[in-house]
Amino acid sequence: MYNPQEKNIDLIREYFPSYNTARFQDQPEPNVAVQDHFLRVTSQHTQELTTKSDIKVHNLRYGGTDDRRLVDVFYKDGTAEQPSPLFVYVHGGYWQMLDKSHSCSIVGPLVRRGYRVAVMDYNNCPQVTLAQLLQQFTDFLLWIFNYADETKATEISFAGHSAGAHLLAQLLHVPSLISEERRQKVGVLFFISGVYDLRELWQLDPVNPNNIFGLNADSAKELSPILWPWPADSPFWSGVHSHVIAAEHESVTFIEQSRVFAKNLQDAGFKVTFKIFDKYDHFDIIEETVLDNSPITSYLLGALKAEASS
Repeated sequence: MYNPQEKNIDLIREYFPSYNTARFQDQPEPNVAVQDHFLRVTSQHTQELTTKSDIKVHNLRYGGTDDRRLVDVFYKDGTAEQPSPLFVYVHGGYWQMLDKSHSCSIVGPLVRRGYRVAVMDYNNCPQVTLAQLLQQFTDFLLWIFNYADETKATEISFAGHSAGAHLLAQLLHVPSLISEERRQKVGVLFFISGVYDLRELWQLDPVNPNNIFGLNADSAKELSPILWPWPADSPFWSGVHSHVIAAEHESVTFIEQSRVFAKNLQDAGFKVTFKIFDKYDHFDIIEETVLDNSPITSYLLGALKAEASS
């Protein structure tokens, strides 16, 4: 949502998801408590994976030699050489925080069902500008498709959360980089609680302190997926089902950006489902992916199973 004429909107609350949680209302600062809880439990989920003898991990690099262009690939012990579906997760953090250690909640349920799960990391701003980060993400996409070929992945699906959903939109924006043969392997895309319009947020110093994103009014438009002219060859993505997901306890701005993003994709010919998850906020919608039977995990697994059988 972009309202340049609206003077009464508290944009800080609109663009900081932590202010919209319904949890931790007994705490002096619920917005701080919900963030601290997210960091603690997602880190715990990652640590617990290392204690599971039936889950193995490969630590890989997709670029650079001394930066954060890293990927951890998890798989079931004894299946390293077997073809399997590949699931790729892209974390959020407003392009400036978090890392792969907060990104492994979904790994267990997927690995137990035979998936190989790639959890990527990336350079945060201000180490790079947002434009440079998108280019590095494009490089990652090329790398992960090469990896899928090398490991004989039977299909490849992606999920991006928050800023990670913004980055993931690049997959559909640069289709010329991905051959038709590779596109046919892409099954499902999950855009979870994403941010798709940068025209307001880049001007908010609490969100973009000292303009660490390296944006101006023109580049904020250029890097906003909600404004992208979707490619004329979108029918070549006809086998891909995009799920654009928002949480009930998000700001109106975040929910409406997801709704408009989904409609834009649908209008361009993409197969899209838009869904608002009741009771979840921006954080527990990821925290609960660790549970096999949570509403969000059940939805993700159901969507993957439906596409695999179609």
